[in-house]
Amino acid sequence: MNTTTSHTSVHSLVDVPRPYIDTITHTSQALSVFSMCVSRPFREEALILLTDSSRCGIGLFTAPLHAPITHPLTPSHGGEALGHLVVGIASAHPSASACYVLTIEKNTLPTNDDAERWFSFNDVCDRAGIVLLNWCVRGFHSSGRGATWSPMHVAGLG
Repeated sequence: MNTTTSHTSVHSLVDVPRPYIDTITHTSQALSVFSMCVSRPFREEALILLTDSSRCGIGLFTAPLHAPITHPLTPSHGGEALGHLVVGIASAHPSASACYVLTIEKNTLPTNDDAERWFSFNDVCDRAGIVLLNWCVRGFHSSGRGATWSPMHVAGLG
């Protein structure tokens, strides 16, 4: 008679890194953190995940998106405005050295302007000593449908 032992384990569908403990090494891990706190129904907002020098999460922040981020004069101005928002939040946390950012933007799709926004956003963060690990955009429409993309990839950097 052949008997086998069955082991049952519980696995989460989303592996969410624990703050101050787990390193966040991939954008997918940051997105799993963002998925827990994004507003539903969607509204225009920025979610900022700060990490320390070991890439452990040390803070998760949300902020509403306003002009000039949502309606900038140029894509560069929009990226700079978003950069100043993120750097302002990071400056209140001395151990912050890097960040992941997710913006929720109404009626948007990936465009070539995203590359210009990325470079401007990254430049502001770089000048402030904050590494922009990645920035993703979640576009949405009144129907709730939309897409998620990375302006860094649109810029050809990943």
